[in-house]
Amino acid sequence: MRHPLALWRGLASAVLATAVLAGCSPAPPVVKESTTAGAPPAQDGGRRRGSDGDGEGGEGARTVRALPADWPADVPVPPGQLQGSGGTAGARTVLLTVPGGADEVLAAAEVFYESNGFSKTGSGQLSKGPYTVVMVARNRDHSAAQTDLTISLEFLSR
Repeated sequence: MRHPLALWRGLASAVLATAVLAGCSPAPPVVKESTTAGAPPAQDGGRRRGSDGDGEGGEGARTVRALPADWPADVPVPPGQLQGSGGTAGARTVLLTVPGGADEVLAAAEVFYESNGFSKTGSGQLSKGPYTVVMVARNRDHSAAQTDLTISLEFLSR
């Protein structure tokens, strides 16, 4: 591996993001085609998390979910329901819900990135130029029909 520390950091970030971003929430927007930073943000028609109609946001409040504004345009995101995103200096994370089992979803995401010019460096680990992608897939709510796919993008040098 070229950058084992970067891969471990990316994996840790992906696992942490899955724990933070996953949870009960209204149905998120569906990303039917790959998404990049130039796309307009999708809107969720539900209430903000934690809102009961009288609290934060009130009735009809909308939560906007989108890729981080500085997500690189040359790094696509595979199809799925965007649950959330975030990041820190040099790394970004997105959480998608994708139909299928965890193994199937992870394999499909690897093929997606390989078809977009990334080289596989390990299970759920790919790289292209200054970018390293580390992915973690886990069945959502113990369901073989829905999977949370966490994609951690690290900028090795910019």
